[in-house]
Amino acid sequence: MRPAAVQRVCEEFRARAVPLEDLLAEDVDVLAPCALGAVLNAQSIPRLRARIIAGAANNQLAQGQDGQSLQAAGILYAPDYVINAGGIISVSREYHGGATEGQVIADIQGIPARLTEIFERARRENRTTNAVADQMARELLARHRHKLVA
Repeated sequence: MRPAAVQRVCEEFRARAVPLEDLLAEDVDVLAPCALGAVLNAQSIPRLRARIIAGAANNQLAQGQDGQSLQAAGILYAPDYVINAGGIISVSREYHGGATEGQVIADIQGIPARLTEIFERARRENRTTNAVADQMARELLARHRHKLVA
């Protein structure tokens, strides 16, 4: 830990330092796990007081059923690989070639609409957001496989 840096940030942003072991239990609107995977699990979820989980860490859920625990707790979960898709979109376009910067930006700007669709389908179908996102990903991959074969 870098106490001087923490103090500077607290002063500059009128923030409050929180011990690492208490971080997930803070009363916040949005919790953004952005480093370690599997931080949302049977031990951490009951302690959460956030209303929304929207972070960039990969594999935030330790297990698929942790999405059900979040849903039962009334916490809206933005699936990590959807909210964090900008990098892979860019890499994919670069790898396949022929894409313009404008095409990459347009694809990335579609992320909020995709999240909205996931949230609406999950609510309408009474399913977890991670289950809906996984299904949408499988459907998208199947369509692309079909195009490659045809």
